[in-house]
Formats: sequence, structure tokens, C-alpha cells
Amino acid sequence: MLNQKIRTFAGGKYGSNDLFILSKGLNSGKPLEKPCPNCFVCQCDTKEEKEKIYWLLYALWQGNKFQATLVGSVIPFIRKKDLINLIETRLQAALENPGKADGVFQKLQSLKQQELNYMKLQECISQLKLVLANRLINN
Repeated sequence: MLNQKIRTFAGGKYGSNDLFILSKGLNSGKPLEKPCPNCFVCQCDTKEEKEKIYWLLYALWQGNKFQATLVGSVIPFIRKKDLINLIETRLQAALENPGKADGVFQKLQSLKQQELNYMKLQECISQLKLVLANRLINN
């Protein structure tokens, strides 16, 4: 099913429904919005399919399910065939129980948004500390 949709990133332009998956390093399998040199491209037909696969990959990555499939002694990487097998197996399970999968995907989206909010807040706090320190030093 996904075998024809996942390709190795080779540069160039990609559509808005394309999803990128990190292929090398300890974060292999991590879904990405933007391409990088060490990634796969998953070409999705619709935005809904992209979202579903993105959150499935995100859940697998957060659950360290890609760790067992990593190979390589210096720089670990995931083989395309192993990635496809893992995605298809888990996607089939998610499609068998769509209510549960959708609920988990929505919760993951909410948590990721909350994480982004905390990161912005942390950046603001860091800037405030810098301003306060500069006020103390410059006076």
C-alpha cells in the first residue's frame, strides 16, 4: 500500500500533501514538515491522509517503536522496507479502530500545541531575564 508512496528525498519541489520522515540518527522515524537531506518523502493523496500518517508516525516515534528497526554501527538508520512494514502494520490497526485512533491523534495534537506554547513562553521568559539583567548592569 505505502510502498509506492515512500521515496528517498532527492531534493526538488514537493506538494503540500507530502510528508517527510527522518531516516538517519537516533530520531529516525520522526515526522517532519520540511525536508532535510536524510529523510524519506511520503506522498499523500489528501490532507486528511497526511494528517493521519503524520500523527501515526509521531506516536510511533514518541513510543520509541523505530528503535528496534534501526541498523548501522556508527550512524543508525532505518531501512525503507522496515519503515513501510511498521507503518502499514500500525496503520491497519488504527483503521480497524478509528474512534480510538482519532481520539489519540487529537490528544497528541493538543499536547504538541501545548508544548509549542510552553516553548514560546520559555523564550519570552529568557528575553525578560536578559532585559532585567541589562537594566541592572546598565544602571
